[in-house]
Amino acid sequence: MIAGTFDTLSEAWYWAIKEIYTNGQLVETEYGIKAKCINGMLLEVRNPVQVWHKKDPFCTKERVEFYKKQFKRESAGRHGFEYTYIDRLVNYEGFDQLKWMGEQLQNKRYESKRIQAITWMPKIDCMKKEDQPCFQRIWVFPHKNNKLDVHIHYRSWDMFKAFEANLMAFQELVKDELIGPTDFMLGTLRCFGDNVHIYEDDFQAAEEVLKP
Repeated sequence: MIAGTFDTLSEAWYWAIKEIYTNGQLVETEYGIKAKCINGMLLEVRNPVQVWHKKDPFCTKERVEFYKKQFKRESAGRHGFEYTYIDRLVNYEGFDQLKWMGEQLQNKRYESKRIQAITWMPKIDCMKKEDQPCFQRIWVFPHKNNKLDVHIHYRSWDMFKAFEANLMAFQELVKDELIGPTDFMLGTLRCFGDNVHIYEDDFQAAEEVLKP
């Protein structure tokens, strides 16, 4: 497991790409292609402003807006897919987890370790061969100074294509559902990936990014 602390998302992304591509294990994936991966990566971002790395080929204004729309409450159940993250967060077997999280913050449950939402549904996901949710859990810690630390946990994360856009969309979700309706401000953002990887069809692009 490796970890790093950074000021911005773009710094975290570049460091993660360099670590995975340089030191990652080359493995066969269940998609039939190879990937370089690291099992266990923690990225702490102290100032997660919504500015992406200039060399990120998959992060554009249009792509970020597309991701953000998928995390909007009004988008739940309207994508035509089997599920989306927002579906599972606001309708987990009939329960609205994000509404519950917001209520806990409104009730000033300072320093509580119990405020979280999850996506994994064992009765559904354990029966499938693929397409289970990569994002697993969002956990928050409300400090008495009204700063809200946010932890995001992925079981599998394509760091090259998705990290920066994912995190900007998550920040929008936190703003809409947890910070906007309360007096809290975003504190430190921590992102943990069980398996972070770059697929072989992105190796050449990753090399271009890492060139001095």
